[in-house]
Amino acid sequence: MLKLCVKWRMVVAVSTLLAAAGCNEKAAVNTLPEVTPLEMLSVDGVGPINANTPFNLHDIGMAFQSLNVTEQTNYSEGRPYHVITVKKDIKELLTINPDAQEKKIFSVMVQDNLIGNRLGHSIGTKFRDIYAAGSTEECAAGAEELSGKTLCYAPKTGNVLYLFGGNWNGPDGSVPPKDVLADWRLEAIIWKPPARN
Repeated sequence: MLKLCVKWRMVVAVSTLLAAAGCNEKAAVNTLPEVTPLEMLSVDGVGPINANTPFNLHDIGMAFQSLNVTEQTNYSEGRPYHVITVKKDIKELLTINPDAQEKKIFSVMVQDNLIGNRLGHSIGTKFRDIYAAGSTEECAAGAEELSGKTLCYAPKTGNVLYLFGGNWNGPDGSVPPKDVLADWRLEAIIWKPPARN
């Protein structure tokens, strides 16, 4: 009987040690450092960019002094237009698009989690983890360079769009059904200046 009791205590002691080691291992996994955002997106703007910021390489460069800010020419349907990109080293963080006159900012596309999101959703999050069942905001199919993607308003906003991508064999120019969208992932966040009254 004594031998059985000693063996039982040994099993309990070893189990306790293994459980403690497992807890410590789990805690270490959960405490991995998260990406610390350089700037934050909100309904009011992206970092220092807001509705009053002009589309101007100098002003935007001054706003993001610690980052690489460049202007480049893109083409849409054969017509040139300028965009300003903001990078950390070679990692593209933002693409800033002008209005038709290239005087004001039309939109800012956030392409990396180094730009945080005050709305709480990170790039890479699944559609179903953002929108509760039956509470999806208005969505539309992407066009031109966003073809094959879906754009949806971020929850409870009128000027922040989420760009989702995933696999679907449906017709181009159509929004996939909700059960297909459920597994699509957030690829970019687009901020637009709020409409002025």
